[in-house]
Amino acid sequence: MSSDKACIVFTAGLYRKARTVSEQLNEKGFDVCMAVAEQEEVEAAQAGQPVSEEVQSCIDNASISIFLVPEHEYECLEGAAGHAVACGKTIVVIAENVESLPQVFDDHANSVLTIDSPRLSDAIQGDHIWERADGTPASKRDIDRIDCQ
Repeated sequence: MSSDKACIVFTAGLYRKARTVSEQLNEKGFDVCMAVAEQEEVEAAQAGQPVSEEVQSCIDNASISIFLVPEHEYECLEGAAGHAVACGKTIVVIAENVESLPQVFDDHANSVLTIDSPRLSDAIQGDHIWERADGTPASKRDIDRIDCQ
Protein backbone atom coordinates (compact mmCIF):
# COMPACT_ATOMS: atom_id res chain seq x y z
CA MET A 1 0.00 0.00 0.00
CA SER A 2 1.12 3.49 -0.78
CA SER A 3 1.18 6.33 1.73
CA ASP A 4 1.41 9.00 -0.95
CA LYS A 5 -0.89 11.97 -1.21
CA ALA A 6 -2.90 12.81 -4.30
CA CYS A 7 -4.62 16.04 -5.24
CA ILE A 8 -7.70 16.02 -7.46
CA VAL A 9 -8.46 19.36 -9.10
CA PHE A 10 -11.80 19.55 -10.88
CA THR A 11 -14.61 21.81 -11.98
CA ALA A 12 -17.93 21.73 -10.13
CA GLY A 13 -19.61 19.85 -12.99
CA LEU A 14 -17.30 16.89 -12.47
CA TYR A 15 -17.82 16.49 -8.73
CA ARG A 16 -19.34 13.00 -9.02
CA LYS A 17 -16.40 11.78 -11.12
CA ALA A 18 -13.99 13.39 -8.64
CA ARG A 19 -15.59 11.36 -5.82
CA THR A 20 -15.22 8.16 -7.87
CA VAL A 21 -11.55 8.88 -8.59
CA SER A 22 -10.98 9.72 -4.91
CA GLU A 23 -12.43 6.35 -3.89
CA GLN A 24 -10.16 4.56 -6.39
CA LEU A 25 -7.14 6.40 -5.02
CA ASN A 26 -8.13 5.61 -1.42
CA GLU A 27 -8.30 1.92 -2.37
CA LYS A 28 -4.69 2.21 -3.59
CA GLY A 29 -3.65 3.72 -0.25
CA PHE A 30 -3.50 7.38 -1.28
CA ASP A 31 -4.48 10.16 1.08
CA VAL A 32 -6.61 12.38 -1.17
CA CYS A 33 -7.45 16.06 -1.13
CA MET A 34 -9.91 17.56 -3.58
CA ALA A 35 -10.03 21.15 -4.77
CA VAL A 36 -12.66 22.76 -6.97
CA ALA A 37 -11.29 25.18 -9.54
CA GLU A 38 -13.74 27.98 -10.15
CA GLN A 39 -14.00 31.36 -11.84
CA GLU A 40 -11.61 32.94 -9.32
CA GLU A 41 -8.81 30.76 -10.76
CA VAL A 42 -9.52 32.18 -14.24
CA GLU A 43 -9.46 35.73 -12.92
CA ALA A 44 -6.25 35.10 -10.95
CA ALA A 45 -4.52 33.65 -14.01
CA GLN A 46 -5.61 36.58 -16.15
CA ALA A 47 -4.28 39.01 -13.54
CA GLY A 48 -1.00 37.13 -13.17
CA GLN A 49 -1.91 36.12 -9.61
CA PRO A 50 -1.46 32.68 -8.03
CA VAL A 51 -4.32 30.22 -7.79
CA SER A 52 -6.46 30.07 -4.66
CA GLU A 53 -4.92 28.93 -1.38
CA GLU A 54 -7.14 25.83 -1.39
CA VAL A 55 -5.89 24.71 -4.80
CA GLN A 56 -2.27 25.63 -4.02
CA SER A 57 -2.28 23.75 -0.73
CA CYS A 58 -3.82 20.66 -2.28
CA ILE A 59 -1.18 20.57 -5.05
CA ASP A 60 1.73 21.50 -2.78
CA ASN A 61 1.02 18.70 -0.31
CA ALA A 62 0.57 15.93 -2.89
CA SER A 63 2.99 13.83 -4.88
CA ILE A 64 0.57 13.50 -7.78
CA SER A 65 -1.95 15.96 -9.22
CA ILE A 66 -4.96 14.61 -11.05
CA PHE A 67 -6.95 17.02 -13.17
CA LEU A 68 -10.51 16.28 -14.28
CA VAL A 69 -10.88 18.30 -17.46
CA PRO A 70 -14.35 19.04 -18.86
CA GLU A 71 -14.92 19.32 -22.58
CA HIS A 72 -15.75 23.03 -22.27
CA GLU A 73 -14.95 25.79 -19.79
CA TYR A 74 -11.68 24.29 -18.57
CA GLU A 75 -9.86 27.64 -18.30
CA CYS A 76 -10.16 27.56 -14.52
CA LEU A 77 -7.84 24.54 -14.46
CA GLU A 78 -4.99 26.09 -16.42
CA GLY A 79 -3.55 28.19 -13.59
CA ALA A 80 -3.69 25.20 -11.24
CA ALA A 81 -1.95 23.07 -13.86
CA GLY A 82 0.74 25.72 -14.21
CA HIS A 83 1.25 25.62 -10.45
CA ALA A 84 1.59 21.82 -10.52
CA VAL A 85 4.13 22.10 -13.34
CA ALA A 86 6.13 24.73 -11.42
CA CYS A 87 6.16 22.42 -8.38
CA GLY A 88 7.38 19.48 -10.47
CA LYS A 89 4.34 17.33 -9.71
CA THR A 90 3.34 14.24 -11.63
CA ILE A 91 0.26 15.22 -13.63
CA VAL A 92 -2.47 12.80 -14.67
CA VAL A 93 -5.31 14.18 -16.78
CA ILE A 94 -8.73 12.58 -16.95
CA ALA A 95 -10.58 14.35 -19.74
CA GLU A 96 -14.06 14.36 -21.21
CA ASN A 97 -12.39 15.10 -24.57
CA VAL A 98 -8.77 14.00 -24.84
CA GLU A 99 -8.58 15.43 -28.36
CA SER A 100 -8.88 19.08 -27.24
CA LEU A 101 -6.77 19.61 -24.14
CA PRO A 102 -5.40 22.94 -22.95
CA GLN A 103 -1.77 23.29 -24.07
CA VAL A 104 -0.38 23.07 -20.52
CA PHE A 105 -1.73 19.53 -20.22
CA ASP A 106 -0.59 18.50 -23.68
CA ASP A 107 2.90 19.73 -22.85
CA HIS A 108 3.29 18.52 -19.26
CA ALA A 109 0.92 15.67 -18.41
CA ASN A 110 2.49 12.33 -17.63
CA SER A 111 -0.73 10.55 -18.62
CA VAL A 112 -3.97 11.51 -20.35
CA LEU A 113 -6.96 9.23 -19.86
CA THR A 114 -10.55 9.24 -21.02
CA ILE A 115 -13.17 10.00 -18.40
CA ASP A 116 -14.05 6.34 -17.68
CA SER A 117 -10.66 4.80 -18.38
CA PRO A 118 -9.91 1.53 -16.62
CA ARG A 119 -6.19 2.44 -16.64
CA LEU A 120 -6.14 5.02 -13.82
CA SER A 121 -4.41 2.56 -11.52
CA ASP A 122 -1.57 2.13 -14.04
CA ALA A 123 -1.23 5.90 -14.49
CA ILE A 124 -1.00 6.63 -10.76
CA GLN A 125 1.62 3.91 -10.43
CA GLY A 126 3.81 5.83 -12.89
CA ASP A 127 2.97 4.36 -16.28
CA HIS A 128 2.85 6.97 -19.04
CA ILE A 129 -0.49 6.42 -20.74
CA TRP A 130 -2.00 8.50 -23.52
CA GLU A 131 -5.42 7.44 -24.71
CA ARG A 132 -7.43 8.32 -27.80
CA ALA A 133 -11.05 9.43 -27.51
CA ASP A 134 -12.21 5.81 -27.86
CA GLY A 135 -9.99 4.74 -24.95
CA THR A 136 -7.43 2.89 -27.04
CA PRO A 137 -3.75 3.71 -26.53
CA ALA A 138 -2.47 6.65 -28.54
CA SER A 139 0.81 6.38 -30.38
CA LYS A 140 3.96 6.64 -28.27
CA ARG A 141 4.70 10.23 -27.28
CA ASP A 142 8.21 11.52 -26.91
CA ILE A 143 8.00 14.44 -24.51
CA ASP A 144 11.15 16.41 -23.87
CA ARG A 145 11.59 16.66 -20.12
CA ILE A 146 14.32 18.66 -18.50
CA ASP A 147 15.93 16.99 -15.51
CA CYS A 148 16.94 19.45 -12.82
CA GLN A 149 20.58 19.25 -11.78
